[in-house]
Amino acid sequence: MRRSTLAVAASVLALTASLLTAPAQAHTNEPRVVVDGLVGPLSLAVGSGHVYLTQNFSGQLSKVKRGTVRTVYQVPETGSLGGVATSRGKTYHLESDLSGETPTSHVVRTSWDGTRKVVSDDLWQHEIQNNPDAGVSYGFVGLNSSCAEELGAWEEASDSPPLSEYTGIVESNAYQLKVSGHRAYVADAAANAVLEVDLRTGDISTAAVLPVFDITFTEELKAGLEGSLPPGADPLPDCLVGEDYVPESVPTDVAVDHKGRLYVTTLGGAAGEILPLSRVYRIDRHGHATTVARGLYGATGLDRARDGHLVVAELFGGEVSVVRPGSWRARTLFTVDSPSDVALSGKRVYATTGAFGNGALVKYDLGRRR
Repeated sequence: MRRSTLAVAASVLALTASLLTAPAQAHTNEPRVVVDGLVGPLSLAVGSGHVYLTQNFSGQLSKVKRGTVRTVYQVPETGSLGGVATSRGKTYHLESDLSGETPTSHVVRTSWDGTRKVVSDDLWQHEIQNNPDAGVSYGFVGLNSSCAEELGAWEEASDSPPLSEYTGIVESNAYQLKVSGHRAYVADAAANAVLEVDLRTGDISTAAVLPVFDITFTEELKAGLEGSLPPGADPLPDCLVGEDYVPESVPTDVAVDHKGRLYVTTLGGAAGEILPLSRVYRIDRHGHATTVARGLYGATGLDRARDGHLVVAELFGGEVSVVRPGSWRARTLFTVDSPSDVALSGKRVYATTGAFGNGALVKYDLGRRR
């Protein structure tokens, strides 16, 4: 690389760092709406002069250019759409087929001329054959016999998802992906793992199983979980309050740095929809995870600047936040209704918002000052 190119790169990195680390009062501008009227825009990817986004609740992969939304692909009625990514002029998305007895799920590549090709083996089959989190325990751990019996009776009567201690079940939800070179990294929210796809062969391997941690089950959590139960359901046993509970990790997005390390956001299961349990982990090439940020509320979208700053969409916190290198805490960049994903492009942050209502694509100029 020529010296002049290195100098330009260094100045860009320095500018990005100064913008993201500037005092909060400097960022008083509001994000600007690019387009709205979207239906469940859960992910986005920035291309050259355009943005791809998914309207997951209507099964549409859309392209936004000059304020106009165009549908480039509509999944079949028996299908569902996952995340989207771009790389080297090509678009990649996750797509599932729910028509059979067992679902199937793949990475699909769309070339610049519109040619579509499945470029991965079946992600669901990888889960069935490997179940990466089979050895991980979730739910209430260490309950005394009387409370465990009471919870078991409640579960049988309510037909709810398991709360008693259990290990990872066979289930896949390929939620988001990132493409780096000849590999795609898939955050599988139900498998509680990040999967690595060799885009040349389609082979799938497990890059990492996300860590878990226990929390104290509080009255707030009890009330929140009861609020999600069907009308007329019995309340949870009171003996659970104060006990240890291990939520599933639920990875939601992934980014890659220049060393090949992965950065992964996690939701923290159903409990993470009630309390700020989300984390960001850095995962090395051996699959070892290190916590780099915690205390996030519903982290579902992630991007990483070249200088190491992380930008996170906190769906239930209603904000897009920034995590500085070496810091364990996130700082609010801007507040917005239910942001689901983020992407950095030069001096701008793009975000999809309004995940549960009037969906929108917004942009936030990091270089603007009041």
